[in-house]
Amino acid sequence: MAGYVGSQSHSGSVTTEDVNRILQTSPDEVFAFSSDGQTYTSPRCLIGTPVRKITESDDYWKPGWQTIESFFAQEENEKKAKAEADERRLRNPLDKRAAKDFKIHSDNVCKHKKIREIFGPETSYHPNQLVSKHHLPADGLCHMDIMYKLACKISDLKFLQDRGELVMDPLDFIRWRVALKLQPKLLFAAQSGRENIRAIISQIFESPGTASSPRPYHDPLLRAAIIRSAGYQGRLNSYGKPSDKRKVVNNPSTNTSSIRARPQSTLTHRPVNPSRVEKRQKASSQPSVYRGVNAFRAQQQARQNSLDDPKH
Repeated sequence: MAGYVGSQSHSGSVTTEDVNRILQTSPDEVFAFSSDGQTYTSPRCLIGTPVRKITESDDYWKPGWQTIESFFAQEENEKKAKAEADERRLRNPLDKRAAKDFKIHSDNVCKHKKIREIFGPETSYHPNQLVSKHHLPADGLCHMDIMYKLACKISDLKFLQDRGELVMDPLDFIRWRVALKLQPKLLFAAQSGRENIRAIISQIFESPGTASSPRPYHDPLLRAAIIRSAGYQGRLNSYGKPSDKRKVVNNPSTNTSSIRARPQSTLTHRPVNPSRVEKRQKASSQPSVYRGVNAFRAQQQARQNSLDDPKH
């Protein structure tokens, strides 16, 4: 049913079934579109957002937004600054300032690369379409730290999509999870979430407090999905302290062997359709392609046309 945004777990402990369930949620359970298919009409925080990628020349664009092109224009300067700091560091290994500058600019170059991979001109994504413009800050979301956080998580989710585990497009999936956090803060129809959106983007990805003052993850299901992807990629060391890593490895939600061996559908508890398994295996072996809401709607239309055709 379009408009469904799901339930939000407040516990840091999730099961394999929990993660499988959200990964297998289809777009039509969450999103709805205008009659011409050009804009979102649900969830509420996406109303009016174009489906296709926006550009500065679109009517939807707001003049005060920072552009992603201006961000990418800084990339060469970061590379030069990195090279200069490296020269200083090599000339004088005791130069702590040079070492610090080299680290800063090296990190920035890596961030530029990841952001370009996900939000570059050849991609289908723009940060300012995470939610509708009514809920964006005056300058938009084209800031390095925000884009980098989004880009890393989209990349991890894309890995799950390519394996056939994630049904939605990765950006759509994050839109859904952001909607779960933003919509409860919108108490009346015209209220804007612009004061909350940056914090929400950070909070759904951040760790739960400190060792002395822990708190539940803001979105434990999203975190579990991301950790599952990291496990497939051999990057579990990126998550948590040594004690936390042991919990992650032993947690059923990241036990990939048990996931592959599961004989039933996690949504219906009926035997998995063999053709569905074959399709997933085939999809995981094919090159990555964009399979967002446009592709989903096209598939729906093709099925409808087939039903309407008197030859069938």
